[in-house]
Amino acid sequence: MTTELTNEECETVLSESGVGVLALTDGTEAYSIPESFGYDGETLYFQFVYKPDSKKIAFLDTTETATLTVYDEQPAQSVLVQGPIEAVPEEDETKAATAIAENAAIPTLNIYPETTPDEVKVDYYRLLPAEIT
Repeated sequence: MTTELTNEECETVLSESGVGVLALTDGTEAYSIPESFGYDGETLYFQFVYKPDSKKIAFLDTTETATLTVYDEQPAQSVLVQGPIEAVPEEDETKAATAIAENAAIPTLNIYPETTPDEVKVDYYRLLPAEIT
């Protein structure tokens, strides 16, 4: 039996989870990746660390509507957030950093172990929810 979460329950899942699977597309191919996120009650924020040839960034540039799936197994529940994803303007970076610091699940692994810090870029992006289900 499937029960739809209330708006309040969706907000709780987003506020407490901090990690989900972000789905992007180039119009032909889908690309899904686990991502940490911060949520301020209105917007989801991401801090992407990437190399210049990043597939993630290439797909971000071509995705009109991104989908973030956040789920938990105990109890079994999931929330889908759909909407446009865009770079965070410089004047909103503090807001993004605060949201990420407050509830993102920060990974402890180095995704580029053979790369020095000067070989990667770090940028904030945000998903503007058009629909939360």
